[in-house]
Amino acid sequence: MIIQKIIGPKKNICEEWEMFYHGGSSSEETDVLEVEKVKIEKGTKISLGTYFNAFSIGKWKKYTNLSDLTLNLYSKGQISIHGYHAIGSNYTYSDPRDNTKVVYDYKETSVEKIRVKVSHEELENQIRRYQVDFPELPEDGILYVEIEALEDVEFLGGEYSTTAKTVQEVYLGLGICTFRREEAVQLNVNCVIHEILEDEESPLKDNVEVYVSDNGQTLPEDCFKSDKVHLFKNLNLGGAGGFTRTMIEAVLYRQNSPITHMILMDDDISLDSRVITRTYLFLQHILPEYQKAMVGGELFELDKRYLQFEAGAAFRGTVIQSYNQKWDMRELSAVAANEIENPMNFNGWWYCCIPVSYIRPDNLPLPVFIHRDDVEYGLRNDEYGTILLNGIAVWHPQGPSKASASMNYYDVRNDLIAMSTSPDRATKKQIKGNITRGMFGNILRYRYQVEECVFYALEDYYLGPEHFMELDPAKNHQELSRFNYKMITPEEATGVDLTKIHHKETSDYPRGVFLLGAMCWLLPSKNSTRVCDYEDIGLPFRSRRLYIYDPEKNIGFETKKSYKELFKLLRHWHKVMKLIDKNHESVRQQWADKKAEYTSLAFWEEYLKLK
Repeated sequence: MIIQKIIGPKKNICEEWEMFYHGGSSSEETDVLEVEKVKIEKGTKISLGTYFNAFSIGKWKKYTNLSDLTLNLYSKGQISIHGYHAIGSNYTYSDPRDNTKVVYDYKETSVEKIRVKVSHEELENQIRRYQVDFPELPEDGILYVEIEALEDVEFLGGEYSTTAKTVQEVYLGLGICTFRREEAVQLNVNCVIHEILEDEESPLKDNVEVYVSDNGQTLPEDCFKSDKVHLFKNLNLGGAGGFTRTMIEAVLYRQNSPITHMILMDDDISLDSRVITRTYLFLQHILPEYQKAMVGGELFELDKRYLQFEAGAAFRGTVIQSYNQKWDMRELSAVAANEIENPMNFNGWWYCCIPVSYIRPDNLPLPVFIHRDDVEYGLRNDEYGTILLNGIAVWHPQGPSKASASMNYYDVRNDLIAMSTSPDRATKKQIKGNITRGMFGNILRYRYQVEECVFYALEDYYLGPEHFMELDPAKNHQELSRFNYKMITPEEATGVDLTKIHHKETSDYPRGVFLLGAMCWLLPSKNSTRVCDYEDIGLPFRSRRLYIYDPEKNIGFETKKSYKELFKLLRHWHKVMKLIDKNHESVRQQWADKKAEYTSLAFWEEYLKLK
């Protein structure tokens, strides 16, 4: 049985060659390379020790019933094949931007050549099939092969397979929430229709359906030409409302629903349908003791599609620790180290596969509009953990265009709601310390609007759950936009000289950089603008203005030093600290008491006006 196909770059999805192959070159231009074709010149080699084509033997051995493994490879021309086993390693250091977090980085990996048994047979049209058996299966790391051309060769791909029988039946429901992103959501859904539902060769052709919650109510009812795609007009109650609607319709409202797993995914991701297939094949073999685990998708940057943005995360009190950020997954060492399992307790809903055993009338998401709904749901259902696997990933936009100041409102308010019943919740002292550290970081960067948004979130939270339910979430979201920075071009900003742009990885800064930034703040400022891209630590030092620039989009936002805003913030901070001291424990208990009600089907039916 095939459990993982060798795949190649896909146009408009990921064309980073070294995410798929090390060496060789493409022999044709095509949108979908179902049969991969790679040119290998005589005497040269290609390696499959890559993010998409290495085999995660450690994860398969731990979580599935895998007992044997064979790799079938196809080529026109003679090749020799060598097997390798790699075990990655990583290390950590304190994040210069936030000393409550650590940065995970990878070391040079150890690679061992292993014994493989290779045989071949001649097929039609001068094609050879090479069967590569792995007599010994390691318990950790990755397996891959290196292919050497004994003459000029055209490599035609292959697949990993096993004789192990499937353990469980799998039927996937894809839950997508969208709000006025018609083009993006239609692109992703049509990808599933054309490449899975209409593909007779797809192993899950008859085992997947799509549920789309249209919060903007702008999609035509007949825009998806498939009876396996279900479109629902929904109230604009944010991502939480949209994803919950798909759960209700796919599982709770469907009599004898065949769905075993819901995959929640954002509408604006760049989706490769082959990732869904990999998820399905892995799920079929998961051992009974792990079948209640979630399967997460790793997140990559859309502008730099080889750069991993996150591989799982952990919520610890007031801190969210993201793992393996900014890893270049074209490198073997990064691929091998990415297999190491970090202590995560949630995965983002850009792509998250949830067993339907969690989707019950008493266990739906919280109605927090957007941001951190995935965090709270992950914490609440973390008993069996989340599995990550190389090759299961999506791409999503990052950068300052997404980092609007208003998002800090949801991050702060929804974190406090999430931790109301969490055993790992922060103390009142920790919350005050975290808010204070964040405030001074924002002051040093002249981001007064961000901190006002944070204080607004705290005031709303401490008004309690009854006030929360009185808010019109869409109207409140619109009002929060007043905190956002206006995106402007370098020509529109004051005194911007792009030839002096600062780009420096945060790990390159000394530990005392914030102390230096504070000392510079106290000194008289120069009438100048410091330009940083969004990878930089973003301190203005002696400059009066700061311009955060996105070179990919040629746009950014400007902040400016202001003593008036400083004193305004300090007064507001003092007020908020008193509010926390006075109300924290009583309000936290109110939220804890209301959580069961707010996560029930009866509540959501009323909230979404489904009756």
